[in-house]
This record gives sequence, C-alpha cells and structure tokens, in this order.
Amino acid sequence: MNIVHHPADEDLVSCSAGSMPEALAAVMAGHISLCERCRKELAIMDAIGASLLENMHPSPLARSFVGVPSKTASRNVSKSLSGDVPLPLRKYVGPSLSNVPWKWIAPGIWQHRLPSSQRSKGFLRLIKVSPGLTLPDHGHTGSELTLVLQGSFSDATGSYGVGDVASANEGDEHGPVAAANGQECICLIASEGPMLFRSFLARIVQRFTGF
Repeated sequence: MNIVHHPADEDLVSCSAGSMPEALAAVMAGHISLCERCRKELAIMDAIGASLLENMHPSPLARSFVGVPSKTASRNVSKSLSGDVPLPLRKYVGPSLSNVPWKWIAPGIWQHRLPSSQRSKGFLRLIKVSPGLTLPDHGHTGSELTLVLQGSFSDATGSYGVGDVASANEGDEHGPVAAANGQECICLIASEGPMLFRSFLARIVQRFTGF
C-alpha cells in the first residue's frame, strides 16, 4: 500500500490528546491502522504527552487520573490482516466492504451511515461512487476527513488512493471525481456538518436522503 496523503500534524496532535470529535477520530483510527508512518508519529506524540504529564505538579483533580492509561496508549493500531475494512471499523461493518448494506442515493452513488454515540455531533458514513462519476460541487459547514478504502478519486487538491486521507475545512469547495478504472470508489467520510451543494437537484436529494 502506497499511502501518499496523511493527516495534518494538528490532527495527529488532537488525536493523541483525545480531543478530536468522535466521527473525525474514527477516520483517524482507520488511517492509523493502515499507516506505519502515522503510527510511529502518534507513538512519539503519546510519549511526549505522557512525559509532560509526569513532570507536572498534579492538582487535586489531576491526581484522580494518575495511573489510568490514556485512550491513545491502548489504541488498537494493528494492520488489517485480511479483508478490506480497517480493524477499528470492523465492529460496525464487518471485515468486507462487499457486505455493507448500501442505501441508494442517486444514480451511481450509495451510502451507509455508521452509528455513533448520542454525544457525537458529526456525521460518519461510507460512500460508494461508480467509476468516472463526479460528485456535485459542494462546500462544507465544518471540518471533513475522508479515508479511501477502495478505488481512488481526485479533486483540485490531488489524487487519493487506498489509505490516503483528504481533509477539507469550512468554506472549502470541491467536486471529487471517482477514477474511471472499473472499480467503485469507497470512502469513509467524517464531517462536522452537512455538505453545502450548489445544485438545486442535489439539495433536493440531500433533503430526502440525508446525504
């Protein structure tokens, strides 16, 4: 696997600190399980964070956390040994993307919403797009992270293959195009808010499907 596009350093820092929103953290966990480089960088950040905590003078409140391992220390970062679904996501969709219960959205586009806790404020979904299809131009109402699980796509920022992460922020606009190589493009997408479509027809579809 040749991973070219990695999460930004600030996203790794947020992940290490445990401060990343749930949906975005799921995409990060999926990427980290596939990417040796990011696993090493995250391990370094975890070690630095642990060292800083050890050298701090704990307040009465902080003392209650002494001896409790951090979430990042117990993170499962093993690579996927079989199947095409990263290990952190298998409890939701199983080991194979072929078993996902897809919901038809529009010609050539399917989605599957993944469950989240009641406290989660974002959206987490799998999107499947037919080869060569262009998603309608859209903007974003918050941060968005996309992890490619199958196939590839491209937009104005570059080309993304399996394991790559694409990031978008509020105000960014793009129209991703699935590669026309005979394989459907499947991505895990986490977003803090709904997409903002330019097309009136796309907005109608969004109203009825939650896309």
